[in-house]
Amino acid sequence: MYEISEDFFRKRKGSFMIFIEKTLRPTSIVLTIVFVLVPAFYQSVSAAMIGTETMLRPNHHQNTRDCLHDLISREDIQKILVARGINPHEAKARIDGLSDDELEMISEKIADLPAGGDATGFIIIVGIVIIFAIIIVEYFSEVKMFPQLSSDE
Repeated sequence: MYEISEDFFRKRKGSFMIFIEKTLRPTSIVLTIVFVLVPAFYQSVSAAMIGTETMLRPNHHQNTRDCLHDLISREDIQKILVARGINPHEAKARIDGLSDDELEMISEKIADLPAGGDATGFIIIVGIVIIFAIIIVEYFSEVKMFPQLSSDE
């Protein structure tokens, strides 16, 4: 029926390669920026061996009490306690009256809490980086992602 020449495929391959090149260049720039910046937001962690005597020390519960006293001494925690109708001095007295089992239970609950809080700051920073990357790609790219923003007339 229809005959397709080799020339047809050469032309198609050339335009396809140009399309791929123009599409992948901005994508690779954005991905490079993201992969370089994402590890900058993580903190490194170090681990070390601890001795048996450190784990089995008899003043573990006193350390937990001291930690809770330190938490209650913080200004932001005191504001939260006062907002809920709890006197900070009364809370310290209650901590001193806790049994060892109650202290262990509180210590486990505190240890189970997430360490970083929420990720709002991280999400905002990633959003700013993405917007910045789009602006850079739009400025330097031959293929405009947002032609309506172009000042070429």
